Amino acid sequence: MKPEDLFLDTLEDLRRRCDLRASEYDMVQVAGLVRRLLFDGRPLWVEANQSYGFRPVYAWSGVRVATSGEGGRAPAWVSMHWLDPMLKDLLIRARVSPTEVDAAPVEPRTGNLSTFRQYDVIVSGEQRVSVQDVITHYANREGGVHYDSRPARSSLLADLLPERDLALRLTVLAVGRIVHRSLEPLGAQIALSRNPHPYGLSENFVMNVVREDTHG
Repeated sequence: MKPEDLFLDTLEDLRRRCDLRASEYDMVQVAGLVRRLLFDGRPLWVEANQSYGFRPVYAWSGVRVATSGEGGRAPAWVSMHWLDPMLKDLLIRARVSPTEVDAAPVEPRTGNLSTFRQYDVIVSGEQRVSVQDVITHYANREGGVHYDSRPARSSLLADLLPERDLALRLTVLAVGRIVHRSLEPLGAQIALSRNPHPYGLSENFVMNVVREDTHG
């Protein structure tokens, strides 16, 4: 299977599993798909992008919501599904108390993969857990790729998992939605390069769009 085909199939699988009706199993599988697309050795999106020069931009919300501390532990601020800018307005509709919100709803942050992967989706005191930390844990320990019964490498994750697993899975779901949205243009570019006029798009129309995009 060519990298482009594997990329397109993986991206479509990610789209299906990021549905807002996703099961807990789907949420875990999202971590494995994101790991394959972004974080494995030579990431799949890089392999598929060799002929296209696409530069993805990631957009995410800075909202984090407090979870109650367990056993005397300080509360942890978790992004959950509000990491996805398309869902952050739900924070207002849910009428979450201002004292439980780590950042007011503002315009989404944007950046490249390096910036996004390092963003802290969980904060508790001086402890931090990044996007990549959460994805790696759910892919490598919770069954997104394989299951490992050993405790989480992050002590903060280990503390949160017994009571806040759903909040963490919702964070994984939001990461998957952001990644799909960021990489979908590359998928479209690959698909159109093979069949430039599907669904009523004429070849001349596609070429004109490409010219306009190239020449500003």
